[in-house]
Amino acid sequence: MSGTQKIDQPAKYWDRLFANVGQVALITSVGADGRVNAGAFATCVRVVHEPVHIAFTTNTFKDTYHNIRATGEFVVNLAAFERAILEQTTVLGLPFAPGVNELDKAGLTAIASTRVKPPRIAECHRHFECEVVWMKEWVGRVMIVGNVVAASVDAGCVDERGFIIWDKVKPVQYCGASYLRYEDRAPYRYMFAAAYETMSVDTPYVGPELDAFSEIVRDEVHFR
Repeated sequence: MSGTQKIDQPAKYWDRLFANVGQVALITSVGADGRVNAGAFATCVRVVHEPVHIAFTTNTFKDTYHNIRATGEFVVNLAAFERAILEQTTVLGLPFAPGVNELDKAGLTAIASTRVKPPRIAECHRHFECEVVWMKEWVGRVMIVGNVVAASVDAGCVDERGFIIWDKVKPVQYCGASYLRYEDRAPYRYMFAAAYETMSVDTPYVGPELDAFSEIVRDEVHFR
């Protein structure tokens, strides 16, 4: 049992204590008028393995939400831990007027998707084209869950089995919000963390549950 002292944190520090927030995603959408919108999000995560579903959250006043509500489509473009793309990512979070194409402002390149209308972002290594499954609003936010209908990756970033090559795709996480809710929050502003160091471990548990789990894994691999 650890003898490390645990220190309770005041509520105003809870958000920063959770850093890193999540994988940085540049999400593109298209409005009913056909205009392209792009936003940067750290609250993006895969929530179902098969069929692959991806979820993220945004504010209800954002163009991203209004576009997706109107069209039911979006593309998740995953950024890498590379200075150029992360600097461009910060531009996507600025409060541009409705109808402004943030990709142009950030100097990012739109390329056509294969199944949906919103474009992919060429500078990102991985792309997931999604159709909305459901949305849920609460406390001024909305969670959007999409079913992946197509995915693509830069050549050389995956092996022959489809696994990502970590030091090629360089997953990146965000440390905190880009706005300052509290005056002393500045240290996390525009701070990103590399998330591509990996570690393989063995479970120290021995018992029938481990055998059962191993059997499930073998069955899943066999039927794929």
